[in-house]
Amino acid sequence: MTSSQSAYVTLPTFVGYSASKGPSRSSFVRRQRRLYEDPARAAFNYYRRAANAVRAGRAARQDEVAMRALVNNADERTRPHYAAIAEGWLRYLGRRDPKLIEVGRARFSLGELEIGISPQLGLRKSNGRRFATWLYFKEEPLTRDAAQLALWLLTEGMPDLLPGGEALVVDVRRAKEFTLSARDRERLRPWAFSEASAFVTLWRAA
Repeated sequence: MTSSQSAYVTLPTFVGYSASKGPSRSSFVRRQRRLYEDPARAAFNYYRRAANAVRAGRAARQDEVAMRALVNNADERTRPHYAAIAEGWLRYLGRRDPKLIEVGRARFSLGELEIGISPQLGLRKSNGRRFATWLYFKEEPLTRDAAQLALWLLTEGMPDLLPGGEALVVDVRRAKEFTLSARDRERLRPWAFSEASAFVTLWRAA
């Protein structure tokens, strides 16, 4: 909570909330608030190692080596998840060879909700287009609506993330990428603000 009047969460939390439905939204927000109040809890950064491995593999252009190390060094509980991530990331890359570039961080206010936006990668594709890239690692497939919300937030934060760049979201396990059109960007704005308003209501009640 940044103040008595506002809440602060990260992009993955807000996207996860938007993907939840019905009464489960309230319990989702309640769990997330507990995590933000106690960030030392292990589940809070569950996929950080995967993101670091993806980034290191791209930086060295040794993606297979980095993914193999990620899986081999995992414990029994996390190994199946990291194996699925490794397989999906290598399948996504295929013959692609995007170059790793620097990307920043941003904060964006949706009414009384402030969202931290930290894409894991900056990528330059072979055609020269540059992307601030958010990687989705979870077991549940990323829905189109949730992906578009993430893309919209990345686009809004682009002046701080990667000036002149574009937004890219990759559902890593399914090797699927999402981008956003200008038409979608305008369509999503009122929905994003309404989702934020509902989130803040539930956050205060949590």
